Amino acid sequence: MADPTFVEQLAPFDLPMPRTYIRVLFVFEHAGSARPTAQSLQLGLDNLSKQVPWLSGRIFPKTTAQGEASSLVIRWHGNETPTLVDKGTLAASYECASSHGMRAEAVPSDIWPVPSMTDDPLFVTGDPVFASSIFRFADQGVGLCVCLHHNAVDGTGFLEIMRLWARNVADPGFTFSNSTRSRSKRLSEALSVDLQDTSSISSESLFVVHAEYSKLRPVIPEEIPSCTSKLFTVSMHWINILKRLMGKYTLKASTTNTVICALIWTTITRVRMQYNPSLREEISRLVMAVNGRQRIGESFSTPESPFFGNAVFYSLSKSLADTLAASDEAPVRSLAEICDHIAHSQSTSVINSRHIAEVYHLIDRMKDYRSLFVGWDLFGSRDLMITNWADLDLYGVNFGDVLGKPKFVRLPQMEADGVALILPRQRDASQEVLEIMVMLRCDHMDALEKDPMWQTLLSHGRKDGDEMSIDS
Repeated sequence: MADPTFVEQLAPFDLPMPRTYIRVLFVFEHAGSARPTAQSLQLGLDNLSKQVPWLSGRIFPKTTAQGEASSLVIRWHGNETPTLVDKGTLAASYECASSHGMRAEAVPSDIWPVPSMTDDPLFVTGDPVFASSIFRFADQGVGLCVCLHHNAVDGTGFLEIMRLWARNVADPGFTFSNSTRSRSKRLSEALSVDLQDTSSISSESLFVVHAEYSKLRPVIPEEIPSCTSKLFTVSMHWINILKRLMGKYTLKASTTNTVICALIWTTITRVRMQYNPSLREEISRLVMAVNGRQRIGESFSTPESPFFGNAVFYSLSKSLADTLAASDEAPVRSLAEICDHIAHSQSTSVINSRHIAEVYHLIDRMKDYRSLFVGWDLFGSRDLMITNWADLDLYGVNFGDVLGKPKFVRLPQMEADGVALILPRQRDASQEVLEIMVMLRCDHMDALEKDPMWQTLLSHGRKDGDEMSIDS
């Protein structure tokens, strides 16, 4: 007798996410022998799949008679478990790779169990929700590659899945009871009051107030410039200096997040203007991903009952590109104004439960979710999107005696123009830094590395008198 098939419909906030995988590499410095390590991880994955059964499923579109993709669903069969793929031993040395910061190019692309974007027709085979692989370096250390479909989870959901997997490995007797309510049910219940209050707002009006979304398909240029990604290490020493100096100019104390995002935005805009002087008169938009769980409700997602699905919303900050590019002339005053602008766009007064309910209606009313697009420029080398994972405690994921905690958390190389991701912070490091993955056109990346302000941020500086090197 065949195993029964289970189906869960994905929630409105899952639908606009790109058909990609969140792919993260965890590198562990020490590990036991290869076979028992892989077996322990697989046993933990077996238990996890019983606790969160949709991890073993595939994502399919839910279509109407007219061929419109009204939603997405996860389908899975009882007693199925994802398989941890063993990729064997690399020729690369852990000692050498770690001494260079474990750059993405240190490991070959074929160690990943699935590509970033899938080419198979979604209507036929479906996309696996979860995939993982393990490999060993030539001398010591283990790499664990984990991929979760972005339509199923966001960064926070990814973290919660990893915590559960690690807990099941470290403690084989661990039990976890997942919520019996679907993700759609949890969202509609938590937002019920705001959904009712905003139900009469027309879709046209919602698009006006939510410029982060659009009904217009982005114009793809005939020729897309070659793009690349690079990992940068920014000294927290300089960030803290800027925070102190800006204190008397900002409405409230700037956070590390607003300072680093302002620096990335202004520097990249300045670099882009070297190649396109006409950008001077245009408006640049900074898009930032905001975790909406606590803004939906304080008890909406808890450690005992985490919400795994997407709860990401976008803040929009706008500025004349010329203003951004000139910020290095008086960095303290200029950056203070930009930080205030960014902070306001992300504040709870702007992105609150009502804002989230409006986005829910906007997406839920689409006849075909594929007809909803982002509202910023993906190809014009003008806008910038930043996702901040600094507070995602992926370095705290603990596999116990099997692997312990990761020494490095890395993402594979990606090609895009105008995207940055701030990696999780390793707060117990002796000299804390911020690691930033920047994706740009290749020629713009070369110019970024030569930018004087950017070079200053990447230096560690002295402990005395550094304040004098930054003009106010």
